[in-house]
Formats: sequence, C-alpha cells, structure tokens
Amino acid sequence: MAGFYDLLSGFGRSMADFTAPIAPDRSFVVIGDVHGCDDLLVQLLDQLSKRVPDLPYVCVGDYVDRGPDSAAVLRRLMTMTANDPESMICLKGNHEAMMLDFIDMPIECGPVWLANGGDKTLESFGISAPSDRRDAPALISARDALVENAEPELVYWLRALPLIWQNGNVAVTHAGGDPSRPLEPRRGHGLLWGHPDFLRKQRGDGLWMTHGHFIVPQPEVTGGRIAIDTGAFSTGMLSAAIIRPGNVDFLST
Repeated sequence: MAGFYDLLSGFGRSMADFTAPIAPDRSFVVIGDVHGCDDLLVQLLDQLSKRVPDLPYVCVGDYVDRGPDSAAVLRRLMTMTANDPESMICLKGNHEAMMLDFIDMPIECGPVWLANGGDKTLESFGISAPSDRRDAPALISARDALVENAEPELVYWLRALPLIWQNGNVAVTHAGGDPSRPLEPRRGHGLLWGHPDFLRKQRGDGLWMTHGHFIVPQPEVTGGRIAIDTGAFSTGMLSAAIIRPGNVDFLST
C-alpha cells in the first residue's frame, strides 16, 4: 500500500495547501467504523497483529447499529480496553451517543435510533425491536431489556468513552469537528456528527484529523484529513490507518 509521500502527488492543490508534516510522537493504528461487523473486526485485528504487532490501536467509534453483531463488537472492545488500556483506545461515535440517548430517553430518542440501525443492535442483544417505533410502552420495554442484557459494566463503559485522542499533531475523533475552532470535548456535537465545514475547509493549526463517520470508497489522505470509514456494514471492507511520523499506510479486510 502506498505511503503518505507516495500519495502526496495525487491529491493536487487541496493536499499541497496543507503543508504540516504528519508528526505523531509515536506510531499507532486507527480503526474505522465497525458498525456491528464483528467478523470483520476479528479479521482486521488478525491482519494488524501480523503486520504491526507492537502498535496501539485507536477506534473512531460507531461500534453499533446496522451490522448484525453489535453486542459482540462491544464486548470484544470492552474486554480489550480492560485488559490493556494503553494498547486499545476506544472513542465514542454518534451511534453510541444515540444508543445512550435511547437508554436515557427511550420514548423521545428511540424512534431516531431505531431508524438508524438501532433495531439491529437490539437484535444482537436478543431483543425484538418494536414494530411501531412510536409505541411508548414497547420502547420502554426494549430499553429495559437492553439495559438488563447489556449489563451495567457495558453501559458504564459506553458512557465513559472519550471524544478525542491526540498524539503529536495527529488527532483522532469520530467526525472531525469544526476546522475553525480548537479541539475541545465540550464541542461534542461536531466531533460526533460532523461540521458543515469539515470536508471543505482545512485547519489552520497544522493538526491532522483522523476520522470516520463520512463513508469513502477507499481510505484516503487529503487536505490534513485521514478518512477511514469504508462502510464496513455494506461493503465488507473495514479499514485501518497505520500512522507513523511522515507516513500513512492503510490496511483493509
């Protein structure tokens, strides 16, 4: 796979305008949006263990919804972070935020979550999704079953997931945030859901943004952004970026 400087010539003016070198303090791996595809996660982790066995992993969020095995993905990642928190860092995505909103406010937030793949997450925990997304008693019953089947430790783990991880001048967030503002957890909406300017405006502080959320046909490096959401739940391709000083390589299932 082409490295960063091999890719540089292929991105024209938008890439050339962003001149900051990619300079993490240490090498690491970022894993894209899993969306319930536990089989692909296992494949990718196996590939990474052979290719870069000593590097830490950072996951960009969106572990749940749309794919068939959200429960397995969550339990796998929670176990990995508990066993070695320095080697597996998990960030929160907007789908984890929707799941937590459903737990906290099932009647108000359930319809939106279910419409965005939450039904698949419920099914992965052995719970039938309400046939009527506006049925308040059914939403409350599904929420109660989810909390019971997920167990308190998993819900607590989800609530505690951070929004930002940074290494040198490379930051990882789920959806990038506002390119005109400093990165701050309190600006969580843009970090989880994206900002209108994120894909069309470069940052002026020399900070590289590694992110998921916005699906791309292939992982890419452009304009100070490293995009790695390749739509695993629909394409079968889960991707990771291997980030070293001056270099980005990609690995996909």
